[in-house]
Amino acid sequence: MLFLIFVYLILCVFSIIIIDKGSDWATDSLAHVAKKLKTTYVAVGLILVSIMVSLPEIIIAVYTTLMGHETMAMGLIIGSVICNIGLMTGISAMIRPLKVSRSLILRDGIFAVAMAIMVLILSADLKISRAEGFTFLLIFIPYLINVWFEEKAKKERQKEEELKEVEIELKLMGLEFGKIKSGIWSFVLGMGALLFGSYIFSESLINIANLSTVSELLIGLTLGAIGTSIPNIVSAVKGTMKNMDDIAVSETLGSDIFTLLVSLGILSMIKPIDIAIGWLKFDIPFMVGISILMLIFMFPKQRISRIHGTVLFLSYLLFLIVNIFIHI
Repeated sequence: MLFLIFVYLILCVFSIIIIDKGSDWATDSLAHVAKKLKTTYVAVGLILVSIMVSLPEIIIAVYTTLMGHETMAMGLIIGSVICNIGLMTGISAMIRPLKVSRSLILRDGIFAVAMAIMVLILSADLKISRAEGFTFLLIFIPYLINVWFEEKAKKERQKEEELKEVEIELKLMGLEFGKIKSGIWSFVLGMGALLFGSYIFSESLINIANLSTVSELLIGLTLGAIGTSIPNIVSAVKGTMKNMDDIAVSETLGSDIFTLLVSLGILSMIKPIDIAIGWLKFDIPFMVGISILMLIFMFPKQRISRIHGTVLFLSYLLFLIVNIFIHI
């Protein structure tokens, strides 16, 4: 049994590499899309890039739900939000203090916190219904429209400068090997790799849950959340090391908003989600708390310092330790 668990862990690593390259190839053409749409770096980072790198998460969450493992899927969603803040923003800020624009804080930082609080409130009756899931999806539409038109209204020179950052960011995505020329085929190949890698990853998580005594929630919170967040974390850390300070924060906020509104919305529409009392007492409030903490760090000086990054990172480690202690 231990040997089989080890094999499935190896398959998880293998599938993460496939997912990472799929995200890399699929997003290679997004800079060209940005040019045609005449939008800016933040809009692309928050909408196109965030959606593309969040696809593995939603594919895996939907698949595990359809296979009857909705607890694992819910753990993946909660864990992904906390992982993005603790690892993507936390580690990036520990490498280099992150500058955050005021507009990003007011528009997306506050909105991300509001959505986390909304999830907490709607979970109070220990269920997220199909109607509430549909509401999440509806809220995502005006958010996209608002981001779109706000960024589109920026001056042409600012768009051109920020678009150069988009192109650099997209080149940083994924592991260094296996780079291919961007175009329609890179998108098709990337989407195929994403689907295949997500399938292998999902099956591996399910088999690990079936073979071990570890709870499905903990597997979703740890292996599931970290695995699907790796493409985001890799690009954010690389970008930070290249002095692109706002990548980590914009991708964290964009990914978290997408996760809470789209991923959770789709899951609860497929099947109403029963909320365990333990989630309501610890996991979901922790998600709200770390989201508020990140917002507090951003507000006074529009930056996240190394100390702030360390606090976020340690908060994530605390979250993992408490869950391991509870579920093992």
